[in-house]
Amino acid sequence: MDTYLQFGKYTTGCPRWLLDKIQRIKRNTVDVAYVRRVLQAIREEFDPKVHPITTTHNFITSRFISVRDVVEQRQRSCGSLASVVAAVLRGLGIPTKLVDGRFIKHNPNMRHAWNEVLIGGQWVAFDVMQKDFRLTAHHVRKGEYVDWQQLEKSS
Repeated sequence: MDTYLQFGKYTTGCPRWLLDKIQRIKRNTVDVAYVRRVLQAIREEFDPKVHPITTTHNFITSRFISVRDVVEQRQRSCGSLASVVAAVLRGLGIPTKLVDGRFIKHNPNMRHAWNEVLIGGQWVAFDVMQKDFRLTAHHVRKGEYVDWQQLEKSS
């Protein structure tokens, strides 16, 4: 599981202020409720009602951007936010995967990204783009990564 605590080209460089904000969230143990509170705090930083944000539906600009740039630009996309989630949770010592796949509800070819987090010895999937952070029957998993650089090399 140490592999999913490593940082890579795109998951490194999370701003200290964001990690400090997340560390203020009360944590007795790593459980689903705690991870949801962390995801909510991250999502608040990309709320268009609070901050000016940018968006992209482009696969390349969604995945192949550093966490530092995502936060600085407040780029709200599935791949970008999955990178932020991985960087923050790994920064807290919680193994986290980047997952690439599809969200086929309206378009069978729509690329999508989410995370899997190690909780109590089990990998639990979370989608920061979904209202309740849960995956649906429309999520189709293609691959898992430590960093999008692995996906970049295979694309």
